[in-house]
Amino acid sequence: LTAFSAPHMVQRLRHSHMTVLYYVFKPVHVLLFFVSALLALYFFKYEHPYLLADNRHYTFYIWRKILNRTPHIMYYLLPVCFYTFLNIVALLSTVHSKFFTLLYFLCVASQIVPQGLLEFRYFILPYLLYRLHVPQHSWVVLFLELCQYTLINLITVKVFLNKTFDWDSADDLSPNPQRFMW
Repeated sequence: LTAFSAPHMVQRLRHSHMTVLYYVFKPVHVLLFFVSALLALYFFKYEHPYLLADNRHYTFYIWRKILNRTPHIMYYLLPVCFYTFLNIVALLSTVHSKFFTLLYFLCVASQIVPQGLLEFRYFILPYLLYRLHVPQHSWVVLFLELCQYTLINLITVKVFLNKTFDWDSADDLSPNPQRFMW
């Protein structure tokens, strides 16, 4: 959600100091978030064999080049996750009740946590529901969002058309070059 809602997060930067200050004065919440996240990462981090083997997907490169670069990189990304969490709660809370926000996070967790594989398709429905329920921002934010998605799609099409590779195991099935895909 962080990457795809970046224009909305940028919009909230003006007000984020208030959100962060609110939680600075509630250190129990911050401590609870970080301790539970650290424990979850330490005990339940799972590297699916398919994620590590299939180099035709974005997730393979995100995992290999970013998330698996060092053993501690996921721990270093926890402040970004916390900031994103604060912003999502703040954006949803401006329009909906605390019960709706809690229900949203429970539903997202029930969909994403059981998945053993990191795939963007698992995040589409939670993101669409989030996007439908956040308040309407200015046209500038919407334009930035459109530019971001257009850029992502253009890069994806360019890579799909221009980057081919051969798989040793695919020789029997298809002599054609393999293509990168979403």
